[in-house]
Amino acid sequence: MPLIQFSIKPRLCVLNAGEEVCRDELEVKWLAAQARSLCLYQTDKPEPLRCWENAIQGEYQFELTASVSTDFQLRELDSDTSLSDQRFQVVYNEKKYRKARRNPWSFF
Repeated sequence: MPLIQFSIKPRLCVLNAGEEVCRDELEVKWLAAQARSLCLYQTDKPEPLRCWENAIQGEYQFELTASVSTDFQLRELDSDTSLSDQRFQVVYNEKKYRKARRNPWSFF
Protein backbone atom coordinates (compact mmCIF):
# COMPACT_ATOMS: atom_id res chain seq x y z
CA MET A 1 0.00 0.00 0.00
CA PRO A 2 1.54 3.35 -1.02
CA LEU A 3 2.40 5.86 1.64
CA ILE A 4 0.31 8.96 2.21
CA GLN A 5 1.83 12.19 3.48
CA PHE A 6 -0.64 13.73 5.93
CA SER A 7 -0.14 16.92 7.91
CA ILE A 8 -2.08 19.40 10.01
CA LYS A 9 -0.90 22.89 10.91
CA PRO A 10 -0.72 24.08 13.57
CA ARG A 11 -0.35 20.88 15.61
CA LEU A 12 -0.21 22.56 19.02
CA CYS A 13 -2.21 25.10 20.99
CA VAL A 14 -1.02 26.46 24.34
CA LEU A 15 -3.70 27.75 26.69
CA ASN A 16 -2.66 30.38 29.21
CA ALA A 17 -4.17 30.80 32.67
CA GLY A 18 -7.84 31.73 32.39
CA GLU A 19 -8.27 30.38 28.86
CA GLU A 20 -10.50 27.35 28.44
CA VAL A 21 -10.62 26.62 24.70
CA CYS A 22 -8.38 26.92 21.65
CA ARG A 23 -9.82 28.56 18.56
CA ASP A 24 -7.46 27.98 15.69
CA GLU A 25 -7.54 27.93 11.89
CA LEU A 26 -6.32 24.45 10.93
CA GLU A 27 -4.82 23.57 7.57
CA VAL A 28 -4.96 19.92 6.53
CA LYS A 29 -2.92 18.63 3.60
CA TRP A 30 -2.34 15.18 2.18
CA LEU A 31 -0.44 13.79 -0.78
CA ALA A 32 -0.50 10.26 -2.25
CA ALA A 33 1.54 8.52 -4.96
CA GLN A 34 -1.61 7.45 -6.79
CA ALA A 35 -5.22 8.66 -6.95
CA ARG A 36 -7.23 7.79 -3.83
CA SER A 37 -10.72 8.38 -2.49
CA LEU A 38 -10.27 9.59 1.07
CA CYS A 39 -12.21 11.28 3.85
CA LEU A 40 -10.97 13.38 6.76
CA TYR A 41 -12.47 12.50 10.14
CA GLN A 42 -12.26 14.12 13.56
CA THR A 43 -12.16 11.43 16.26
CA ASP A 44 -15.24 12.53 18.20
CA LYS A 45 -17.44 13.09 15.13
CA PRO A 46 -19.13 10.30 13.10
CA GLU A 47 -19.45 12.34 9.88
CA PRO A 48 -16.41 13.21 7.75
CA LEU A 49 -15.21 16.82 7.72
CA ARG A 50 -14.28 16.58 4.02
CA CYS A 51 -13.95 13.90 1.31
CA TRP A 52 -11.96 13.71 -1.92
CA GLU A 53 -12.63 11.27 -4.79
CA ASN A 54 -9.90 9.99 -7.12
CA ALA A 55 -7.40 12.65 -6.06
CA ILE A 56 -3.66 12.48 -5.47
CA GLN A 57 -3.70 15.40 -3.05
CA GLY A 58 -6.10 17.28 -0.85
CA GLU A 59 -6.23 20.47 1.15
CA TYR A 60 -8.79 21.70 3.65
CA GLN A 61 -8.96 24.67 6.03
CA PHE A 62 -11.39 25.03 8.90
CA GLU A 63 -11.72 26.60 12.32
CA LEU A 64 -11.31 24.27 15.28
CA THR A 65 -12.53 24.97 18.80
CA ALA A 66 -11.06 22.50 21.27
CA SER A 67 -10.33 22.22 24.98
CA VAL A 68 -8.63 18.81 24.77
CA SER A 69 -6.26 17.16 22.30
CA THR A 70 -8.04 15.92 19.17
CA ASP A 71 -7.09 13.23 16.64
CA PHE A 72 -7.72 13.46 12.90
CA GLN A 73 -7.72 10.50 10.51
CA LEU A 74 -7.61 9.97 6.77
CA ARG A 75 -9.80 7.00 5.87
CA GLU A 76 -10.60 5.16 2.64
CA LEU A 77 -13.96 6.33 1.32
CA ASP A 78 -15.34 2.85 0.60
CA SER A 79 -13.72 0.66 3.26
CA ASP A 80 -13.57 3.10 6.21
CA THR A 81 -10.01 1.88 6.88
CA SER A 82 -7.79 4.40 8.68
CA LEU A 83 -4.67 5.12 6.63
CA SER A 84 -3.00 7.89 8.60
CA ASP A 85 -3.65 10.02 11.66
CA GLN A 86 -2.44 13.26 13.20
CA ARG A 87 -3.04 14.83 16.61
CA PHE A 88 -3.87 18.46 17.40
CA GLN A 89 -2.50 18.85 20.90
CA VAL A 90 -3.91 21.21 23.55
CA VAL A 91 -1.46 22.08 26.31
CA TYR A 92 -2.12 24.13 29.43
CA ASN A 93 0.62 26.62 30.29
CA GLU A 94 0.81 26.60 34.08
CA LYS A 95 3.16 29.26 35.34
CA LYS A 96 5.11 28.37 38.42
CA TYR A 97 5.66 31.38 40.60
CA ARG A 98 9.06 31.51 42.21
CA LYS A 99 10.57 33.87 44.66
CA ALA A 100 12.83 36.53 43.18
CA ARG A 101 16.51 35.85 43.81
CA ARG A 102 17.32 39.43 44.77
CA ASN A 103 15.58 42.45 46.16
CA PRO A 104 13.83 44.59 43.54
CA TRP A 105 15.88 47.64 44.60
CA SER A 106 19.23 45.90 44.12
CA PHE A 107 21.36 46.88 41.12
CA PHE A 108 23.37 43.65 41.21
